[in-house]
Amino acid sequence: MRGGDAVIHALEKEGVEYISGFAGGGEVPLWPALRASKTIKVFSARNERQGVEIADGYARATGKVGVALCGTGPGATNTLTGIASAFADNVPVLLLMGQHPLANMGKEIQQEVPSSIFDSFVKWKGTMSRVEDIPAIMRRAFTTLRSGSPGPVVLEMPLDVLSSEAPDDVLNYEPVGPGRKAAPDPADIDKAADILVNASLPILNVGGGVLSAEAWDEAREIAELLSMPVASTLVGKGAFPEDHPLSLGGGVYPRSKYASGQALHMNRKADAVLSVGNSFRMPNATDGRPIPPNVKLIHINADPGDLNKIYQADVAILADAKLALKDLIQAVRYRIRPSQGGVKEEIVSEIRQAKDKWLGEWESVFTDESVPTNGYRVVHDLMQVVDPDRTIALHDAGGSRGYLSPFWVATKPRNYIGMGGMAPMGWSLGAAIGVKLGRPDHLVFHVLGDASFGMVGMEVETAVRMGLPTLTVLLNNGGTGGGLMAMERDNAAPPSMAELGGNFSQVAQGLGAYTERVEQPNEIIPAFRRAIQATENGQAALVEVIIRPMRTPEAPDDWSL
Repeated sequence: MRGGDAVIHALEKEGVEYISGFAGGGEVPLWPALRASKTIKVFSARNERQGVEIADGYARATGKVGVALCGTGPGATNTLTGIASAFADNVPVLLLMGQHPLANMGKEIQQEVPSSIFDSFVKWKGTMSRVEDIPAIMRRAFTTLRSGSPGPVVLEMPLDVLSSEAPDDVLNYEPVGPGRKAAPDPADIDKAADILVNASLPILNVGGGVLSAEAWDEAREIAELLSMPVASTLVGKGAFPEDHPLSLGGGVYPRSKYASGQALHMNRKADAVLSVGNSFRMPNATDGRPIPPNVKLIHINADPGDLNKIYQADVAILADAKLALKDLIQAVRYRIRPSQGGVKEEIVSEIRQAKDKWLGEWESVFTDESVPTNGYRVVHDLMQVVDPDRTIALHDAGGSRGYLSPFWVATKPRNYIGMGGMAPMGWSLGAAIGVKLGRPDHLVFHVLGDASFGMVGMEVETAVRMGLPTLTVLLNNGGTGGGLMAMERDNAAPPSMAELGGNFSQVAQGLGAYTERVEQPNEIIPAFRRAIQATENGQAALVEVIIRPMRTPEAPDDWSL
């Protein structure tokens, strides 16, 4: 067996179904096994970065490992943004990196780029230096991808190693199975349970670690057991159903960007916070303000680097979210009488009142008849025509994230795919393709701006070519929103850095998608209905809506009932 065959053999044994990327240098030894594979489908993106972002979206939507492929030199450098984004948001993406022969490395030959460019953005990186080592490297890669806090892995594959041969029994591969998860220290669980049971208003914050650990049932159980209001991070949105009476939407403690009114209100009253799978990343997950001394913080995370990073926890628990919550639920039940547990109507009522007030303050924006319209109205109108249980939403960087994330109601885990640690412009287009690949029975849409689309728009052709009918909602404000709104300031970038142009529905039409361009607010809902029908008929669709630049939500310091 050759080294290239051994790599594909290992991927097949690990259950990999798709590889996205771009053909390039160093990959030739993989092609015979991939052409013959009955279980793996490899396909091209329009750029190596989007190949990684397709794998990223697939991984976030399914909980499986996403796999991408790139060639030498610029093929590898193109993927760096995608890998950095996966690392920032703890997404298990495996990048197979083609490389020059070992004997040529370090000689600065054409298109030589070392794998060390990824050192700061991977959970682990390995180099195949001998063909006999391939099974061990693949085992370590998948163990790393699936264990603890997820993150990307890069495997550097020198051409001569992939082309070398070894006996079949040496290169035979057996899968490593599910990842290894850390259980909590029982003493920490007891401390945490004592704090929660004795608190007057404990609250629960859920982050991406709840989704990666598939701990959403446990999160709901402990919230209902202690009647805890629940808020989520951007990456954790959907881990707790946002149509649940205890849901606060976004807005983790003590204060985060895009926080809902009800989260701001309830956070002020909390005296204990159970934060699960949340890294407290600044500035989206926290603005860095201190936690009051009378508020106790329990922080559960699978990554030791996230514990005590921003806030010193009263109880820091290094553990898998699912295992920790199971033990914590049992410890809480032991400490309370059956009659004490359950959802309290007074808490539900207070959340409802705050939510009604907050949404009421936005109603005029959601229904604004002005021309051009605004991004909030576009999102609000889309919510009127979809089944949230059968829809997966994605946001992009900048304005689209602010228009969508605070107001979209995520009813099921992984039906909202949020990002934010790196927030690259254009991420959502490739990610939506990966989501549709993994969840083909759902309507998959993403919202992005015209500046982002200008960076990655050709990827619409990949959705068309691969028969992956995604819905792209393109908000066109004629440039970069922040730049357009700041042009009058003396310290702002000049207009030539903010003003952009283009009719992108025509671009998407040329790439084979169903398209519409909307300029009147009353045309938004009919256009969405026609576009959704097109996706149901198997055609990728794009709806371009002309909007005016408008600021994203800023949480006020003094908001209250």
